[in-house]
Amino acid sequence: MLKKTVELIVPFFCVIFVVTQIGCYIDADDDRDLVDVDDDPPAIPRGVRTITGDEYVIIEWYPNGENDLKGYKVWRGEDDINFDLIAEIISSGTEENDREQYKDTDVRNGSTYFYAVTAFDVNGNESELSPEEAWDTPRPEGRNITLDDYQLAPERSGFDFSNAFRGAIAWNDRETDVYFGLELATNITYLYSDNSKTGMQDLGYHENFDAIDVVPEFGYVKRFVEIIEGHIYAIYTPDGNYAKIHVRILTDESVEFDWAYQTEVGNIQLAPAKPKRENSN
Repeated sequence: MLKKTVELIVPFFCVIFVVTQIGCYIDADDDRDLVDVDDDPPAIPRGVRTITGDEYVIIEWYPNGENDLKGYKVWRGEDDINFDLIAEIISSGTEENDREQYKDTDVRNGSTYFYAVTAFDVNGNESELSPEEAWDTPRPEGRNITLDDYQLAPERSGFDFSNAFRGAIAWNDRETDVYFGLELATNITYLYSDNSKTGMQDLGYHENFDAIDVVPEFGYVKRFVEIIEGHIYAIYTPDGNYAKIHVRILTDESVEFDWAYQTEVGNIQLAPAKPKRENSN
């Protein structure tokens, strides 16, 4: 780390002499000397990203490597220009390939937040704000929803994401977005929709529900999609919102899944559409 050498003032009666540079003789009783002052800030934190939650946002970044690093400051704003300090955390001393992390719980579902991180050292030097455009929109989520085969239990086979806490509803309820069933002719389980507006898309196998934080904007199919245990599915609902489910347990008679639903219309963060910026020139 670069340092700046600062010379303290010595008595006016000191003897000036030249050896390899100009210096002053200081009395043995005077303990004043040349002092190294660190005024070089740490590097700007790298790889800042967010993970969407239900009334929370997790902010992650790669750790800095300075020996005199003390910690980080997390900043939040309603745009990507103006930020307020929301947290100051001490470095956890994680390995280079691990990530530092902060969980912001002072947020509302359906509102978009922008984040940045700075690093500071033991001498109070602080880096510039991280440059990544890290934003997120928290959304509601739930666990362990069970839908039965619509041919066996028609009143418990449908699901409405906008009123998810109703749980399972009838497959032909006017509010039903999707419903579950087994096609006897092929012995394949499907996620169905009869409203001609719901879109469904298989995003493949994932062990972790949070592995899919942003769903696609295009590529959805209507009517039905084969449902497979361990897969995550993106859903586009008739009211213009995006959702996702993670199939946890699947049998011929029922399916159990976790879900998340973005309450902001057209927002694929589950990422919001990139905001328009004013011309700064």
